[in-house]
This record gives sequence, C-alpha cells and structure tokens, in this order.
Amino acid sequence: MGGPADHDAKSSGDSIASTVTPSESEVLNQLEQILSSPDFASSSRLQRLLKYIVTETLIGNAGKLKEYSIAVDVFDRDKSFDPQTSSIVRVEASRLRGKLDKYNAIAGRNDPVRIELPAGAYVPNFSIVCKSSASDETGEALEPIKAGIHNSVRRNLTLVCSISLLLLAAVLIAAAVFTVWPMTDRAAERLASKQQTLSVAVLPLRNFSGDPAEDYFSHGMTDALITRLAQERVANVTSMTSVMAFKDSNQPISEIAKQLGATHLVEGSVMRVGDKVRITIQLIEAVSDRHLWAESYERGMSDVLRLQDDVVDRIVSSIAQQVMSGRASTPKIAPDIDPAAYEAHLKGRFFLNMMTEDGFRKGIAFFKQSIETAPEYAPSHSGLAVCYCLLGGHGFEIVKPSEGMLDAKKEIMESLRLDNARAEPHAFLGIIRLKYDWDWQSAKDSFDRAIEINPSYARAHIFYSYYHESMGDKEAAVREAEIARSLDPLSRETNINLGWQYLQAARYSDALQTFERTAELYPNHWGVHWGIGQYHLRMNESDLAIAAFQSAHDAGGGHAMPISALGYAYAVSGNAQEAEDALAKLNTLGVVSYVSPYHMATIHAALGDNDKAFALLEEAYDLRSRSLAWLNVAPEMNGLREDPRFDALLQRVGLMELLPAE
Repeated sequence: MGGPADHDAKSSGDSIASTVTPSESEVLNQLEQILSSPDFASSSRLQRLLKYIVTETLIGNAGKLKEYSIAVDVFDRDKSFDPQTSSIVRVEASRLRGKLDKYNAIAGRNDPVRIELPAGAYVPNFSIVCKSSASDETGEALEPIKAGIHNSVRRNLTLVCSISLLLLAAVLIAAAVFTVWPMTDRAAERLASKQQTLSVAVLPLRNFSGDPAEDYFSHGMTDALITRLAQERVANVTSMTSVMAFKDSNQPISEIAKQLGATHLVEGSVMRVGDKVRITIQLIEAVSDRHLWAESYERGMSDVLRLQDDVVDRIVSSIAQQVMSGRASTPKIAPDIDPAAYEAHLKGRFFLNMMTEDGFRKGIAFFKQSIETAPEYAPSHSGLAVCYCLLGGHGFEIVKPSEGMLDAKKEIMESLRLDNARAEPHAFLGIIRLKYDWDWQSAKDSFDRAIEINPSYARAHIFYSYYHESMGDKEAAVREAEIARSLDPLSRETNINLGWQYLQAARYSDALQTFERTAELYPNHWGVHWGIGQYHLRMNESDLAIAAFQSAHDAGGGHAMPISALGYAYAVSGNAQEAEDALAKLNTLGVVSYVSPYHMATIHAALGDNDKAFALLEEAYDLRSRSLAWLNVAPEMNGLREDPRFDALLQRVGLMELLPAE
C-alpha cells in the first residue's frame, strides 16, 4: 500500500500482514482499540467514518461504500448531494487513510490485526499480523497465538507463527541467562541514535496564488508546518530562518540538504483562491534524491488547521516507519478557526519574523486583530507576547522593560492557559523570568519545559545558553548554543550567539571562525561586525575593535548596542573624547526612544567614572534592565568588581550566591 516509504517499512522485518481474514470479533476489537487511540479520540468525524466503513464491510455491504452513501449516512448531507461539486468524502477519506497509516506504523505496530484503507477506495482491508521478530514484551509478541482459529488455513498460519515465536523466545531467554539482556539496551541506543540523525527541513512553500502580496500566506503556512512537525519529535526539524535562505532557490536538492544538514526535505506549494486553500506537498529522501510521496490537500480557510495536521501526519507516518520507534502523541489543536483571524495571525508572523522594530509593531497590530476575532486562539497570544518581549527586553530594548515585558508576560500566561503544550510561550516565559524577574530557577524550569515539548526549537536552546552564561556555566552555554546552531544553521541569531558564547568561554579561535563564517552569509548585518569587534576587544586590539564597531553602527540596526560598544572601545583605548561623543549619541537617541542606562554605565565604567557608572546601574536596576542578568559575567563590569557597591548590587539582583568559581 502506498509509495516507496511503505514498501521500505514492510520489508524491514518488523511485522508481516497476512492474507488471512480475521474474524468479525477480532476486527471489531481492533476497531475499538483504534477509535480509543489518541490520534482518533479527538476526531469524532474520523471515528464515525471509520466505524461506518468497517461495520458496513463486515455485514456484507462493501458494495454500498460509495461517495454518495457515505456523504448521506456519515456526514449528514441531504439527498441532493453531488460528489462532482463537493469533495468532503474524498478529503475525509484521505485524512482517515493518513491516520490509519500512522497508527499502524507507530501505536499499532504490535497489534494482532491490521485495518487499512487502500488508496482510491472506501472499502477497508482487514488482515492478521504475524510477527517476524520478538518484541520487547513477550506477551504482546505472542498475542496472535491467542486469536481464535476459524478455518484450517488460518490454523496453519497461526501455528507457524506461534512455533517461530516460541522458538525465538526460548533462544532469547537462554541468552538472557548469560547476558542479562544487554541487547535490549544496545538496540534502544541504536534506535535513539538513528532517530537523532534524522533531520527534516521544510523548504519555503511556493506561492502559487498569482499575487506576490500573498507571500505572507505561504510564509506563514511554512512556519506553521515547521512548528507542528517539530512537536511530533520523530526527527530534528530545521528552523524557519535557515530554510528561508532557500526561498525560490534553484539549487539541487542534495546541495540544499547538505547545507541544512537534513536527511529529508519537504517541498511544495500553496495556493489560496477565495476561501479555498490548496497545498501540494512532497517528501524527499535527500541522500538518494528519492521522492517518497507527493500529495495534494484542499480545504476551506476555516479548516486550515486540520489541513496542516493532515500534512504533518503524512510526513510523520513516513519517517516513523523508517526509524521504527515511538514518538509523542499528536498535540490537540483547535479544529476550526475563523479565516479572518487566521489570516491576521499569518500576517503577524510574517512581520514578526522580519526581526525589526517596524516588523514587531506591525506584528502587534495584526496579532491584536486576530485575537479580537478569535480570542481563544493561543498562537496569536503567543505571537503578540513575542513581539512585546523582543521590543522590551530581548536584544533591542526599544521600549522600557516595565512596558514591554509586563505586556509580554500577560499574553504569555493567556497563551499557556489556552494551550500549555506549545514550546514558544514556555521559552519566552523563561526569558522573561531570566531577564526581567531575575528568577533563575523558574527560568530554568521554563526552558526545560520548552525543550521537552519541542527539542527542535532553536530559540529555546539559544535562551538556555543565555541562562547558562548568566550562571557562569560556560561549557553548558556553548553546548546549548551549538545545539541551536545545528537546528538553525543559517540563522544570524544562532551563529552570532554561538560566536559570543565561544568568546565567553575563551575559545577565541572558534569565536573568530564562527563570526567570519557568519559574515560570509550576512556581510551587511550589524551583529556580525559587533561580534568581530568583541573578539578584537578580547585580543586587546583596540583599533580593529573600533573599526568593527564603527562598521556595526554604519550598517544600522541593533538600536543602542553598536553605539555603546563603540563608546566602550574608545574608552578602554584611552580615547576619552570619542567615548564622550558616543555617550552624547546615546543621550540623543534616548530623547526619541528608550535607551537602557546600562549601556551608558559600561562607557563610564571604562572611563573610570565609577560614581556615574553606579548611578546609571541604579537606574537600570529600578527599570529592571535585562542586562543586569549578566552582571556576574559581563566583561564591561570588570573595573567595578572591587567596589563594595558592586557586590551589593549583585545581592539585590540575586546573583551574589551564584558567583562563578575562580
């Protein structure tokens, strides 16, 4: 059944579906087990369809299973229903087929009976499963022996299976006397290792709507598929920022996969016409450039979340069959959403991902619009929180922390109230607890939870590296930064953070190499020049540091950070006047936009004006500036550490007990 992926799974030696028909009672027992599984328990429509086609087949009405009768009997369509104008039966049958494939590949791997729905048909197939290898649970492996025997052919098949299983079980038990079952652990390790090597990249869906202004929609659908697929945890999933580098790319699949470190690629297109959305998707095995399958899905805008589920289920089923190991159950999401609310949400995501002040502010407007229409849609509350957080406390600090972070926390808590099983709000709750609340243990708990939900969420690993950096654990900070970069290899954020963590860990050659490699990808980004400047500061190469920070300032972006870094470099090199000029620029910028007093404190500290530096640090404390979370490890603060006022400040921030070991 199906394409090459299905063939590979069936030749894996895991189980063989026989041609012998199970009894009616066995089929009904299997039906109940499937209907109660997590994948089906949340979908009453699919439960009803599966129960209908199974029972009609069992009572001899297989010939009745046509589009018209299913539409009338299952989906309550009236007698005027026309299959030519409505695709509801075909759509729901496709969903059912995908769910059954996934169930049989994962949750139902060891079930004695298999129910399948062949492609292009509405009549299910029933078969007995004979195990070809011993399972970890001997009772489950022997379960087919317990099945009733109703004819001689079936009796012989069951007997052969039973004898094989009993003999194999005896051999394994004998081996256990001498080895204490080391094979189980080794097998588990091999499976875990294989799963860790799988990596999926969802390439940007092409916009086939005929209007470039609709790019936000294809962009948003790509982002949504990446997020949903990562939650399934059958493989690492490359982050959005890296795959966007290949938008409209004509590079060979093998080359794209190599650059992204992906074993599988998902590519396709999305077309929206009025209230209809059509997605065409294909899954490609990168090494062989083999197309495992290709399918098209069509839904109304109000059903777009279910469409995403169907695509993800199909991808997960194929990959799970290859890895032959379990995974977390599919998260429950809202089955419907108002089309206008979802469109506003996608526009919010589009502008958020620009990572600019203008993008954040436009994102806020669209997320608010989405929430007004669909107040129970958790992802829009989360997106709104992210915009507030990025404006007020993470990186840019364009608004006062007391404004941005409080608004962010309010929306995060609402998002978590509505849906506690998404990684993004947990990760951003953690960064607020770290940078604003200075609640170290709670921050760690939030990061742990975010990574538990979605190990492929690169930003959670970046945030965790910040936490470890703040705690003085340089090795752990580098480890998390490296994980983030592996998940999002072409992202500016992951690469710049990795270079910074290498600097903090005194791995200077690694830091320079990382920054220079990032500069090849993003030669005009301020953060790359800022990182190179930080490297030259550590090397006591003031002139090179000043030149790099000037380049960062000239490139634009970064708000106050390039100016403060330039002023600090001038101060430590003895150029007091230029340092004062940088302070004047920061004061001028502060008239029209918030500038953290911490930035100016670093320059005064480098100039030796400790009283002014501490006065500014007091202002930063009152405003709960994010930078105070790194007082223990900030090199700019080295000139103040011998002053008793510094220890007092550490005590109030809660860092005194966490001083890194000498």
